[in-house]
Amino acid sequence: MMATVIVNRSSKEATLSRAVIKKIVDYVCELENREILGKLSIAFVSLDEIRALKKEFFHQNIDTDVISFFYGTEEPDEVWGEIIICPEKAREYANTYGTKYENEQKLLLIHGLLHILGYDDIDAKKKHIMETRQNYILEQFLTAEKRDLLVISAQKAQHYAYAPYSLFPVGAALETCDGKVIQGGNIENASLGLSVCAERVALFKAVSMGFATFTRLAVISSDQDYCLPCGACRQVLHEFAPHLEILAARQEGDYQVYILDELLPNPFQFNPEKGR
Repeated sequence: MMATVIVNRSSKEATLSRAVIKKIVDYVCELENREILGKLSIAFVSLDEIRALKKEFFHQNIDTDVISFFYGTEEPDEVWGEIIICPEKAREYANTYGTKYENEQKLLLIHGLLHILGYDDIDAKKKHIMETRQNYILEQFLTAEKRDLLVISAQKAQHYAYAPYSLFPVGAALETCDGKVIQGGNIENASLGLSVCAERVALFKAVSMGFATFTRLAVISSDQDYCLPCGACRQVLHEFAPHLEILAARQEGDYQVYILDELLPNPFQFNPEKGR
């Protein structure tokens, strides 16, 4: 059972959308192998409000960034726990550390969730364990977000494929090392051997634009199976990014993750000094 999330906002700062909050809650619960059986309340409040709460419930008259309350009920109609986040502190951290404001909010939400799930930071050892875990979860979640967006980009590219002969349109989205996304669709020809796969269309377009280093590629077809690059595409991609992450997706939007080296363990390599 997935968590029922209630979101309240009294802060004037921009805050995470409910969809992102729900996605993070579900993601953390999945990684921690835990379930939230009741409702989870998430509140975004001002600095003055969270300071007042800190003073009322913890008898500390200090600024803080996030407070968690675990109520322990498993009744479906009851609030299971509550997390109170101060977006102003998240913005302060973003300015101090040069990070994204939105990501600092995500980290505070993860921190609050881990408290509710039993983590603590009352001493140095427990604090280290908790901070290591929350940083790992944030990193994994941000990676998952990038992957999801790349698959969506590949789905959009599929609409521009030209496949009148095979009736098998394929979309690809190639991410460069600086975050640029280049799309491509397969382009067929009456002389079928002249057809070009979506992956190579995206790669050739990217290289012609001056890009030469890449992080991941998403590819999707109209089929219900996961779509993997053909052997020719694997060879061409290997020329530029041997360790490229491949997201083999299907129409439902889910995907499997591979590394190009795994899919093409022994690529052809031309070495003029050895005469080949």
